[in-house]
Amino acid sequence: MKRDKVINIEVSHKEIVKRLSGRRVCRNCGEGYHIIFNPSMEDKICDKCKGEIYQRDDDKEDTIEARLKVYEGQTSPLTDFYKKKGLLVAIDGVGGFKEITEKIVNAIEFR
Repeated sequence: MKRDKVINIEVSHKEIVKRLSGRRVCRNCGEGYHIIFNPSMEDKICDKCKGEIYQRDDDKEDTIEARLKVYEGQTSPLTDFYKKKGLLVAIDGVGGFKEITEKIVNAIEFR
């Protein structure tokens, strides 16, 4: 398959840590929350079932930082490869879903 473009959605480590470390989940029903973007109405209490909301171990900052190091180590050779071929299109991944989708569509259509 011939590739015309390769999209790389870029988000700073600080932003990724903020997004992932803010995730919470209900122990009882599994409902998802985020302390900034989608908090529960009552601290640490699920809106749906009144169960306990907690932070999973893989959403803790140290774990996220370790995962980011592995990710970078594995993907940087690939992004370098496509960049050298002139196929890499960097997209700023900060913003709302619709905004980022529009950036991707524009990059695909107009480059």
